[in-house]
Amino acid sequence: MRTVLLVFPGFQLLDLSGPAAVFGAVAEGLGNGDEVVTVSGQGGPVMSSCGVAVSTLPLPVFDAVDTLLVVGGDGPGLRALMEDGRTGEWFRQGAVAARRYGSICTGAFALAAWGLTDGRRVATHWNGAGLLSEGFPGTTVDADAMFVEDGALWTSAGVTAGIDMALAMVERDHGPRLANAIARRLVLSVRRPGNQSQYSPLLRAQAKAAGR
Repeated sequence: MRTVLLVFPGFQLLDLSGPAAVFGAVAEGLGNGDEVVTVSGQGGPVMSSCGVAVSTLPLPVFDAVDTLLVVGGDGPGLRALMEDGRTGEWFRQGAVAARRYGSICTGAFALAAWGLTDGRRVATHWNGAGLLSEGFPGTTVDADAMFVEDGALWTSAGVTAGIDMALAMVERDHGPRLANAIARRLVLSVRRPGNQSQYSPLLRAQAKAAGR
């Protein structure tokens, strides 16, 4: 089975690398031949927002797709993706073929633009929650959740929350033992549930502090 991750110029690298590391660890741990595939509308190298490029396959890749996700980003790249009718149609077809589909971080904007979130509840980066709700009033945006499961649609909050969502998928598929083992391997201090708030009181306090 395949996990397919869709990227675009200017994507957020952690939105890709975090979940990819989780799903790759599943394949390595189980030795079951599962693979993680990164795709883009044009194929070839795609530059992330931090200047690191990744190699991608061109559309389509639908053979034995289990999980189909679009990563996040911002700026012109995300806007271009939202307006990309060819990629949007490809993703809609993939959402029907896959067992589950969704987004990481601001990838939810692309899903909304492609008509995949109407009447659904979704999560996205806290900084874009209001904008997503205003731009797509048919979508219920949970501004606090780390990730949201609405049927076959899975969406996560910002950046590292994609790792939490991926681990929740692993737990659903293979149980908590494997999910916890992968979390330990990634040196995560805690596995955050979907209903945990995106806002950390400790981080807010640290942001206001001059020193320790």
